[in-house]
Amino acid sequence: MKYASITIMTILIEGIILWGASMLLGVSFMEIILLGALFFFGGVWLYLYLEKQSNNVFSASVKGWTGQDAGNITLFRIHISPVFLGMILFLVLSLVTTFIYYSSYIF
Repeated sequence: MKYASITIMTILIEGIILWGASMLLGVSFMEIILLGALFFFGGVWLYLYLEKQSNNVFSASVKGWTGQDAGNITLFRIHISPVFLGMILFLVLSLVTTFIYYSSYIF
């Protein structure tokens, strides 16, 4: 239950932030939803990726300069947390919603 509530809260908070941004910028919510979802998802993914990469660089430089083991070099793997799952679901939901909304222009 806690996992589901955190996931739903992530979706709601992301939607509220994008709705506020659309009001602030004076554009339609449908025009900003997909790019905003991609922005949030990409930002979190890049943060996690660069954090792991910087830890690996630190470990390798300590091992290279001093010979001491500062930790193993590990692969970057995404661990699906409730927040990350909420972002993925919001991204998929925004993709489907945008496709349905603009399908009259395509077909």
